[in-house]
Amino acid sequence: MKTQDALMKKILNRSIGFTIDEVMSGEHEFVDQVGKKGKLPMEFRVTWGPEQLLQWLNPVKKTFLSQPLKGVVTIDGLCRDTPCQGVLELRYFQEAKIRYRFNFQVQDKVYEYQGEKVNIRPWNLHRTHTTCYGTVRELPSGKEVSKSVVYFRFSTMMSFLGSFRIKINQDSVG
Repeated sequence: MKTQDALMKKILNRSIGFTIDEVMSGEHEFVDQVGKKGKLPMEFRVTWGPEQLLQWLNPVKKTFLSQPLKGVVTIDGLCRDTPCQGVLELRYFQEAKIRYRFNFQVQDKVYEYQGEKVNIRPWNLHRTHTTCYGTVRELPSGKEVSKSVVYFRFSTMMSFLGSFRIKINQDSVG
């Protein structure tokens, strides 16, 4: 009986989450003569996923369909494979969108990328889940640096699905 209680306690003190790797690539354009003229390549490769699936799925929690992300970003003319960290919000029910928000640092400047997949509806998922409109701003001033459109390429679908990992976390018991 003691063994079963100990096992049950161990199971209850664990939380289950997941991670998945995503690549978004496309182009960006500097605004107001900030950098090179014209459309330039941009890509971010991030890993995202909730630490605690039950809280992530609970609509009354602040963490509802929101999870941390981290990875690297390349913005031609600004940075290459630069570490980034932030949040991915699946705002299907509130705003019919998905929002990526992450910060990265280039030399002594901090930037924020905010991108959105918009107008998500069941009949247009092939477009809305694959196209992300974004802006890069310098922090803390908020000065706009670049506008972008990046895409989830169908050619990356198998690696995207293959990167899915279940995470079992040991919660701290206090």
